[in-house]
Amino acid sequence: MKKIVLFIFMSLTMLVRANAQFYSVKTNLLGLATTNLNVEGAVSIHRNWSLHLPINYNPWIFSGNKRLQNITVEPGIRYWFLESFSQGFIGIQSIYSRFHVGANKYRYDGYGVGLGLSYGYSKALNKRWNLEFEAGLGVLWADYTKYLCKKCGAPSGNEKKVHLIPSKASVSLVYLF
Repeated sequence: MKKIVLFIFMSLTMLVRANAQFYSVKTNLLGLATTNLNVEGAVSIHRNWSLHLPINYNPWIFSGNKRLQNITVEPGIRYWFLESFSQGFIGIQSIYSRFHVGANKYRYDGYGVGLGLSYGYSKALNKRWNLEFEAGLGVLWADYTKYLCKKCGAPSGNEKKVHLIPSKASVSLVYLF
C-alpha cells in the first residue's frame, strides 16, 4: 500500500514543470488530538492549483475495547484564490477508508469510498511555515458489518449505505519547500 501511494504521488509530481515546483508537508493538529496519525504531501501544479495526498492512520484500541481504527487516503486538488499555499481555497477530494470503529453497544468493520468538497484558509506564519484551517462535507458509500457488542463479536448483519459526512475538519501546521 505504501509503495502504491508513493508511486501515485511521485507520478503526479512528474506532471509539474521543473521551474515551477513548490511543495508542502503538513499534519492535522485536530487529527493528532484524536490519536489519528496523519501526514499530507502537496505539490503546486500551477499558480492557483495544487495536488494533495493526505494519509490518516489510527491503530489504537482504548480501554473498554473502544476503537477508532482506520486507514484513510484522500487524494485531491485545490483551487487557490490568490496563489498556491496562500490565503483561501476550495478543494475536491476522493475518499477511501478502511475502518474498525467501536463505541457504545455496536462495532462497525468495513470500508468506504466517496467524494468531498472543502473550503479553507492558509495563514503564513513565516517564509516556511503556515497555519491552515479547512472544513468540508462529503458523500461516503460504506460497506460494513455491524456487530451487536464491542467484545463478543456477534454480527447483526452487513450494511451498505450512503452517508453525508464531515470529510474535512482540520487545523494544520504546514511546512513549505
